[in-house]
Amino acid sequence: MKQQRVTSRQIFKVGVSTGGSLAFAVAGNASRLASAAGTSTAVGATRDKVMAALPDLEKLVKDTLEKSGVPGMAISIVHQDQTVYAKGFGVREAGKPDAVDADTVFQLASVSKPLGSTVIAGLVSDHVVKWDDRIGNYYPAFQMHDAYVTDALTIRDMYSHRSGLPDHAGDLLEDMGYDRAEVLRRLRLIPTQNNFRSHYAYTNFGLTAGGVAAANAAGKSWEDLSEERLYRRLGMSSTSSRLSDFLARANRARGHVLIDGQWVAKYQREPDAQSPAGGASSSVNDMARWMRLHLNGG
Repeated sequence: MKQQRVTSRQIFKVGVSTGGSLAFAVAGNASRLASAAGTSTAVGATRDKVMAALPDLEKLVKDTLEKSGVPGMAISIVHQDQTVYAKGFGVREAGKPDAVDADTVFQLASVSKPLGSTVIAGLVSDHVVKWDDRIGNYYPAFQMHDAYVTDALTIRDMYSHRSGLPDHAGDLLEDMGYDRAEVLRRLRLIPTQNNFRSHYAYTNFGLTAGGVAAANAAGKSWEDLSEERLYRRLGMSSTSSRLSDFLARANRARGHVLIDGQWVAKYQREPDAQSPAGGASSSVNDMARWMRLHLNGG
């Protein structure tokens, strides 16, 4: 069998983009679902119309799994502040019988980012930090290549991907096995080339630095802060920002990589270094709780 050579970073992206029994745990807006199914306009969808759309949704899911070969996925739907649907499809790992259900935990990849920004928004509401607080106020060891950028950089800059760091700066260092502190330390070696606040470039570790700074302001690790400030308060008992918690759960989905047209559970993504940006794991039952928070304006 010819095997495609890929990095763990590429595996992560492939798994997320296809579902790959990884992070295709969709917490969808029910009115949009009903509209997509042709049963209602997006505005004013009733519960009856939402429920009437479910057979079409399930057919779409089953057709997608069959055509793509993706091992499994899970979906939850919130309507008028209630989880009206939560269900798993397929299996947690290709070639094995364990089924996906609404409590199956997936690694969330970059869905970790909006979860993390919710954590920081809570700190802003608690007057612990402001979005425009300087990173240096809470993370004085962090430096950028340019001294001015180091001095001016804010949490908002990092979460807006406008720090001046180039696209995905630091990701390859993580793939090589460097831990969070060392990857963040080495970001100072990358010239920003006058791109600070003038260019957008998606950077997992730039955002991670912003999350670490906010956690420092609260006097906690990012992992503890996320659990205490968001997951525990919402009753998201299957959600964590630690890889060890994900691995300890019996009901978890494996990440898969495409080899010769087949999805294979060959690698385990280890995202602790960039936990604020890509290290969360959750189930669709838990993600529905988070979605209700946002649909209710926080």
